[in-house]
Amino acid sequence: MRLRHFYYLFGLLFFVLLVKPAQGFDHSHQKLDSILKEAVVTIGPKSQVRYATLKENPQVLNEYLSEIEKVPLSQYEQWSEPKQIAFLINAYNALTIKLILSKYPDLSSIKDLGGFFSGPWKIEFFTLFGEKRHLDYIEHGLLRKQFTEPRIHFALVCASIGCPALRNEAFVAERLDSQLNIAMKRFLRDKDRNFFNLETNTLEISSIFKWFKGDFVKTQGSVKAFIAPWITDDIYLRLRILDEGTDIDYLDYDWNLNDAK
Repeated sequence: MRLRHFYYLFGLLFFVLLVKPAQGFDHSHQKLDSILKEAVVTIGPKSQVRYATLKENPQVLNEYLSEIEKVPLSQYEQWSEPKQIAFLINAYNALTIKLILSKYPDLSSIKDLGGFFSGPWKIEFFTLFGEKRHLDYIEHGLLRKQFTEPRIHFALVCASIGCPALRNEAFVAERLDSQLNIAMKRFLRDKDRNFFNLETNTLEISSIFKWFKGDFVKTQGSVKAFIAPWITDDIYLRLRILDEGTDIDYLDYDWNLNDAK
């Protein structure tokens, strides 16, 4: 009886181990969330990053990026679309911080990195899905290629003052839609970077809308139609923005480092 009992327990244990799924990726992005809560300084619609603090204490960031790099493509492909988008946005922002820290404090802009013929977004400094990659691969090769989601442009942060604010929390699948809307509205209502000039009848907006014009036109038909519902609650101003006579002026982009000194 004891031997039979032993074989029964052994078989049960083997079955449990066999059917138990491998430990999956933490979609709460808890490590990154803790980093952002500590390192991001929110100032109205803008934010800055305590790079000096992260430079002195890089352990959690490195641990999070190690988890990112261990995710195989086959696992990523099984996730829902919100999980994939949140994963890629968080990876991009965390890796951008990592790239800045590689030269910090000896830089004043992310554009100080990279070679003469290639910018910082072409530096292959991390592994993703088993291959060496650069930041452009995440933004253009995955996010913009796989998803019709122009709101990502208000979530991806290039470590510059002209960028949308880096949130002090990680993006997560369960709240992704709300988080993207908040990021978009926060950026569009920052009058330093986007506003409607009533005197000149001109929509003065970030160069993001020029660089990625096709993404906004694809979903709403025009840049104006994309912007109007979010930049103001005033129905009259929205109609003025949509008017054919309204001009668009793309503002200069501030590439200075968003450093909280």
